[in-house]
Amino acid sequence: MIPILPPTGEPAEYNDNYILYWNNLALDLNRLSHSLPTNPQGGPAASSRVLGILHLAIHDAYFAINPPADQSFTCYLAELPPHGGLMDARTAVAGAAITALEMLYTTPSAGIATATTFAMRQTIGQAIDGFSNLDARLPEYQFGAAVARALIALLIPPNDPGVGQGAYRTKEGPYKFRVEPNHPVRLVPVDPNNPNGPKQAIAESYGPFYGGVRRFAVQTDDHVIADPPAGAAREDPVEDIDSLLDTIRSGVVPEDNRSRRSPSQNVTAHFWAYDGTNLIGTPPRLYNQILRKLAFERRPDTSDLAAEANNADFARLLALCNAAMGDAGIFSWREKYTFEIWRPLTGVREHPSGLGDPFFQTVGSPETNNNGISFKPPFPAYPSGHATFGGATFQMARLYYKRRDGLDFADDAPDDIGLEFVSDELNGVNRDLREDYDPARPITQQVGTVRTRVPVCFSSLWEIMHENALSRVFLGVHWRFDAFAARDVLVANPNPEPGASPYALNPDGSTRYKPVAEVRYETRASRFDRDGLFPIGGVPLGIGIANEIFSANLQPTPENAQPGQTTQGLAAGSGKGQGAQRKLNGTNGTNGGVAA
Repeated sequence: MIPILPPTGEPAEYNDNYILYWNNLALDLNRLSHSLPTNPQGGPAASSRVLGILHLAIHDAYFAINPPADQSFTCYLAELPPHGGLMDARTAVAGAAITALEMLYTTPSAGIATATTFAMRQTIGQAIDGFSNLDARLPEYQFGAAVARALIALLIPPNDPGVGQGAYRTKEGPYKFRVEPNHPVRLVPVDPNNPNGPKQAIAESYGPFYGGVRRFAVQTDDHVIADPPAGAAREDPVEDIDSLLDTIRSGVVPEDNRSRRSPSQNVTAHFWAYDGTNLIGTPPRLYNQILRKLAFERRPDTSDLAAEANNADFARLLALCNAAMGDAGIFSWREKYTFEIWRPLTGVREHPSGLGDPFFQTVGSPETNNNGISFKPPFPAYPSGHATFGGATFQMARLYYKRRDGLDFADDAPDDIGLEFVSDELNGVNRDLREDYDPARPITQQVGTVRTRVPVCFSSLWEIMHENALSRVFLGVHWRFDAFAARDVLVANPNPEPGASPYALNPDGSTRYKPVAEVRYETRASRFDRDGLFPIGGVPLGIGIANEIFSANLQPTPENAQPGQTTQGLAAGSGKGQGAQRKLNGTNGTNGGVAA
């Protein structure tokens, strides 16, 4: 049974533009994949790579036929398939999009049920049927398909580790990531094609070797962050304890009287979730939904959505942002499994200071459109994937519009690119079910508590980056340092007493944050495997990735910056000061697939 995807709240006219049409199909495949028993391209990292490949294929199929008049950039691929004399970019883009999505979502795999593959094929087929005047025999279509195949061959070679768990096992001891106490195992059918047959218990760790996949468009391998405040070489006991107390008051379940989370912070927590749940999908889908609205509202030709000026604008913006998002996923996952820091649900329960709570319960990632309890994502905390994805995506959008429109703001300071958006998590349709989900019924006909529709206004993309990162603290699935350095976002305590927090609290005991216009991600700290000072958390990590890709004008990552190249000659050295990526206390034999 194929689940019935509820309509989104965006205007139907968005899909009158063919760039947005194929983007929409990818976003529907994202949420469909996470609504089926087995999930091709499942989880945030894999789904970000799909969108990166898709939009680079669309980019090159489009601009090979319609190059920019000012020659301000070139196609991504250094060598394109033959395309002399081709004229129809619309058909080329369709060929690129369909081929990329079919290869990525419908290639048979031992772990994916045939019913899942059928559902994905059927959804793609419906989109093809809805796209008028499409002829796969045309040379433009064949060119687009060849572009997609070339990109997949470049970015997903046969030895690609993907997001599989492989031989990875979690570690015991303070600060180390391990399975969630509320969901220690998942029961998975031994045969994915026999869901009612024998099952095996899986303690899931998502993507431990994904940091070793090929990069999209960064030009160096230098995107690393500082040690966390505990659990590595750097020790910052003040931040360790203060972030523990902040997590308790900010992320504990609402019925606990220690909670100091406000209603607006509850909105923030749920607005950004998209934790791979039923009919919702992953954060990269949400970020693309926001990009779609942003692109529509700022389109260069307001008289005709299908105008070439809009096609070019959307193709370039979405390629830049999704390539940055793809690399953000790779580097954040490399760092996650370098440090292997525990999530708050474990960390508060087992904190060695004695200030924790063995029975602590977080709000957790919501099981939207299901009747299960909330959960924590099955991968380490530091850095936050949300924070890194959002930092990269929206910094890239900021840079794009700044250059395109001549906007006056510093690259590392707030902008005035605002918008209003309604998240699928809070759209007045999706809900917390009180019975098992029934894929044969629309979600609007299923029993549960409907989440209130909450439009949220953002004054800037800078605010979007900040709120997206902060949301994970309010769910209790991340420490604040997973996103950013505390001193960059919190108000200092003007009169700290001995043993008191270095940061101010509001009169109700909640954490006091700086106005977002005052936030700058400037704090740096040391790292265990090299000299120098490095940013703290996912937001500045993502910003740095976007800055580098934008400066290089969206070119492929050089081979000497791909995994297996930059670290190969460093393994014999001490690592200190050489850029070597090493494992902390590791026995797993690999650092996310990067040798050192």
